[in-house]
Amino acid sequence: MKIVFAGTAEFGVPSLRRLVAEGLAPELVISQPDRPKGRRGTPTPPPLAAEAAALGLPLYQPQRLNRPEPRERIGALQPDVLVVIAYGQILKPKVLALPRLGCVNLHGSLLPRHRGASPVQAAILAADAETGVTVMCMDEGLDSGPLLLAGRTPIAGDDTGGTLHDRLSEMGAPLLVEALRGLDAGTIVPEPQDPAQITTCGLIDKRDGLIDWTSGATEIERRSRAYDPWPGGYTFATVRDRELRLVVERAEVVEPSDRAAGAVPGCVVHAEGDDLQVATGQGVLRLLRLKPAGKRAMVTAEFLRGYPLKPGEHLGSPSETPS
Repeated sequence: MKIVFAGTAEFGVPSLRRLVAEGLAPELVISQPDRPKGRRGTPTPPPLAAEAAALGLPLYQPQRLNRPEPRERIGALQPDVLVVIAYGQILKPKVLALPRLGCVNLHGSLLPRHRGASPVQAAILAADAETGVTVMCMDEGLDSGPLLLAGRTPIAGDDTGGTLHDRLSEMGAPLLVEALRGLDAGTIVPEPQDPAQITTCGLIDKRDGLIDWTSGATEIERRSRAYDPWPGGYTFATVRDRELRLVVERAEVVEPSDRAAGAVPGCVVHAEGDDLQVATGQGVLRLLRLKPAGKRAMVTAEFLRGYPLKPGEHLGSPSETPS
């Protein structure tokens, strides 16, 4: 089976490795161009491109895959299938029609639930009990093609966007190999998605991580986990007359005490030892690990020694924190 592989982000790396290990090394790996990174703007390859180079695979990094030159290069290989995982560009019909068996995608959810760009985070935000990965045949729609195989995993109470991403990417690798072999042999037949089960999710913006303390404690805790590692569930506080951006890396919902009665959302209701509690729109949230901007993450006791928040002080957006 002649395979061309298109991917950019880390999510596709385990699948690329697995294809090579199974004797299905791609004839060509396509990834997006190197991008400037760091203060010096050093051109840096995306994770998938770096892995392809390390594996000694032919690598091609066009600006736009839908343009004539990339299409001609793919067509010249006469591939059986084009595998697309977290590539970052929407493929047009002329590209989709190039491989004999079509284009196959690995998606980080149980389709048709959470179609779109952020399925891993969406599953946590929705409080789903489980999620998974789906291998699908691509069409012109957004994650709307017929399904080949799916694998499931429960979502643990301490799962983050990062831990779930890594688990799903590893789960997807053997599933992809099985789906490709089944598709090639005709033993796996694509099945249409159930329109009644469709949900969608969009791109994540940095501003999505800003904590709205008028939300409930349970929702804020979920959002902090979903947006870890990026953009993080973050808030602002004024400490020693200086505004400080804080990422809440871990938190837990606690039963409100008498001292939380009447506290406005975002108000610190307790700050002592290793116990930092903040009122929300519904319930109280205990902050367990925080990361001040430009600093490493630290547990609450260490944070309070360096940044002595006091009961009655307020967390919120920059315009809400008193100076």
